[in-house]
Amino acid sequence: MNSPQSPAPANESENADVQTESSASSAASAGAPGSDNAQQAAAPKAASATAPKATASSAATPEILPVHDWIYHMMTWLFRQFFRLGGWQVHGRANVPMSGPVILAPNHVSMFDPPLVGCASPRRVTTMGKAELFETKWFGRKIFPYIIQHMATFPVKRGAPDRRALRRAAQILKDNEALVVFPEGTRTRSGELGAGEIGLAMIAHASKAPVVPVYLKGTEAALSPLSKKGGVRLFKAEVWFGEPLRFEEEYARRSDRATLQAITDRVMHEIAALRDAAAR
Repeated sequence: MNSPQSPAPANESENADVQTESSASSAASAGAPGSDNAQQAAAPKAASATAPKATASSAATPEILPVHDWIYHMMTWLFRQFFRLGGWQVHGRANVPMSGPVILAPNHVSMFDPPLVGCASPRRVTTMGKAELFETKWFGRKIFPYIIQHMATFPVKRGAPDRRALRRAAQILKDNEALVVFPEGTRTRSGELGAGEIGLAMIAHASKAPVVPVYLKGTEAALSPLSKKGGVRLFKAEVWFGEPLRFEEEYARRSDRATLQAITDRVMHEIAALRDAAAR
């Protein structure tokens, strides 16, 4: 199992890209690639030729929605027993707001990180996971994707802004739920905190939700690029929840690159502070 990751970082030309896509969509709906009168005359034929393909494409990629059902509760209970056997410790649980939207932002070391955050959180969570996780097959069947979907995980594509995933994240926060986003976007290979991606900042700024920094300690011992022994094994995990970051000044500004980077840097700084506190 690979770990959930944050949305791929946007760039400064994203607004232009959105406008370009919007213009392209408008042209497509009119059945014409441009505004030329001669091209518009051929619009009905072009529209009828392309419409079935667009419908088939949409039907072929249905949205994978996170599910909180009996599987979520059962797996959370099982993982909690596993972490307890390893002697886990949770610090600062009271820092997680019990109502309203909130983003939990942990560091990322192991494939155990997502369930560890979910088990330690005092409220149920939904997690963003990289899209590749949902293509994993066991014995020729997508058993693993089914399980993680029912552990309230939804996919995000990496390498470009995934607007479907961003809309899903926005809806989760609009519904006053807790969302887990790993700001580094991938597991560390060095043991050090990686540079944060701005995907988390995009979601935070759009929703105006507080961000709780989270530091996970000890998970490097299993299912991690840093673990010396492969496979599943007991380990002592520690979870440190920091105080909520409300970003009142940043949320009042435009969501330009500088603002998003400032949010990202602050989140990573607070995770590093929790790491230093855990090392004492």
